[in-house]
Amino acid sequence: MSYLGSLAYGIPQIKPENLLRNHGLRLVTSSCEKREQVLKAEKEKAAAEDQEKKENENAQTQGEERSTTTSVEENGKTSGNRISASTAYHIAASAASYLHSHTMSILPFKSSKTMPNKDSSETTIGCDDNIDAMNREVASFMATSDSVTSVVAAKEEVKQAVADDLNSNHSSPCEWFVCDDDQSLTRFFVIQGSESLASWKANLLFEPVKFEGLDVMVHRGIYEAAKGMYAQMLPEVRSHLKSHGSHANFRLTGHSLGGSLSLLVNLMLFIRGEVPPSSLLPVITFGSPSIMCGGDRLLRRLGLPRSHVQAITMHRDIVPRAFSCNYPNHVAEFLKAINVNFRNHQCLNSQKLLFAPMGEFLILQPDDKFSPNHDLLPSGSGLYLLNCPVSDSTEAEKQLQAAQFEFLNSPHPLEILSDRSAYGSGGTVQRDHDMSSYLKSVRNVIRHELNNIRKAKRKQRRRVWWPLVSPSGVNAGIVVRRYVESGSMGHGQINFAGILQSGKESLKRFSTLVASQHMHLLVVLLFPARLLIVGTFSMFNFR
Repeated sequence: MSYLGSLAYGIPQIKPENLLRNHGLRLVTSSCEKREQVLKAEKEKAAAEDQEKKENENAQTQGEERSTTTSVEENGKTSGNRISASTAYHIAASAASYLHSHTMSILPFKSSKTMPNKDSSETTIGCDDNIDAMNREVASFMATSDSVTSVVAAKEEVKQAVADDLNSNHSSPCEWFVCDDDQSLTRFFVIQGSESLASWKANLLFEPVKFEGLDVMVHRGIYEAAKGMYAQMLPEVRSHLKSHGSHANFRLTGHSLGGSLSLLVNLMLFIRGEVPPSSLLPVITFGSPSIMCGGDRLLRRLGLPRSHVQAITMHRDIVPRAFSCNYPNHVAEFLKAINVNFRNHQCLNSQKLLFAPMGEFLILQPDDKFSPNHDLLPSGSGLYLLNCPVSDSTEAEKQLQAAQFEFLNSPHPLEILSDRSAYGSGGTVQRDHDMSSYLKSVRNVIRHELNNIRKAKRKQRRRVWWPLVSPSGVNAGIVVRRYVESGSMGHGQINFAGILQSGKESLKRFSTLVASQHMHLLVVLLFPARLLIVGTFSMFNFR
């Protein structure tokens, strides 16, 4: 999953043949391809309209030159009113630059440089308008307190305009792609994180609203973006169901904002009855912010286990902490003053946070050479599931919430941002949140665990075979057990008790063991030559 999440940041560079050969996944489509289809259809429609106008103009008399000229001018105005996303971005960047010049004097630190995404450096038709959106001007715009609260403090018509822009069938704040595992009949929907101005508009509209008409509050901007993405993905969902019926499976995953979107789309597919529960595999998110208040309650209401949402968080990642850390009283009062939706917001009033974690909470700790170990975790790399073994569900939930709250405030986002080393392309914020860091850390944990498994197996083999190869034999009272796995036998236990005696009896019992357990005869070479010669000689003497 972490590998697919990293691919989402370089969709134009995905090579379908490599994806199929190396991972057994077949690329189906992507947001880039969808957008290209829409643009192509719009161009064809515009060309047809222009052709129709020209035919109408040619049908008029030559004396209507003034009317023809007017028609041509109006056509030119229609074309001129189309502003590409790239042009719109430069307009927004200019506005951000203006704010930057007026606010940099009050900012404590400056970001030296914004690192471009390495997977999206090449210019590709269909995706180039959304690439390189996070430059210095936009980052400075996002760093000011006025810009952070300007969206939620705006009038409802302004917020609705932002919501309508996010909830679009033709554009998406985040790129995504779809691939299939034909063996398991699983269709993967992979969504990238914040890489464009549209994605930051979704982040900034963070007021709570009801989710799908239920008594659960959700981040409005991300919810509106999820509605548009849901409409874009729905045809791919229905086509997979049509092809495989009840055997079809769906897995949604994403990084940062993409993980939050994948969670909402997954729940919307379930609530709206598009996909049966048995076909929806657990959502896996990487470094995603919490976006719901009452999420665990919603899972119980829908009859879904906590494991349906598996949120993986880097031990020092600031993004999952953003909405789930402690909000001081003066900040809470400020939010309530500028937006009425916060005044009766349960999470803010009772827990002093905006949105609470939901589902299973997994903490990923990389090697300490990459990032310092967390004070609340054991030393060394690992993937830890935060869980409570208490039988009382109410008490367990309270303890789990307390543990999550303690972790998400250690360190607090303000503490992270107070360090100068947090900023820039090589800063700790980038290091602990980047999708490539998640991929590297997950691979390191897997490699470490595989090494531990190999060491344990070698130790077990030595413990089992050492009595057999020892020249002095074994005590008949010692029993050595070994876990056996065989295709024809299943699982079981083998007792080696006094297997090594002298002479004929020893070799007879060992040969019976080899024959009955289908063990390779070459293991006989492990015996000392002296023991084999003595055993053979004794056998011939008895005959």
